[in-house]
Amino acid sequence: TMFSGLGELKHLAPDTDEVQNKIAALQKFITDNYYVCTNEILKGLGQMYVDDERFRKNIDRAGGDGTAEFVSRAISVYCSY
Repeated sequence: TMFSGLGELKHLAPDTDEVQNKIAALQKFITDNYYVCTNEILKGLGQMYVDDERFRKNIDRAGGDGTAEFVSRAISVYCSY
């Protein structure tokens, strides 16, 4: 899944190209499969990934402990460009 792949990159800084490319792929996946995922929406999702316990638990289950927090930080970087 997207989150297991992102979990494998937790050893990298959130602003590295490899991580940012995964965030771009996540945004594209959401847009292609659900709804147009603007940067504004993506930023809100990133916040929800850590604020909502259900999201946090599921994302951390997929990618390992700390993945939700890492993805949230990486999304924040991505949306700041």
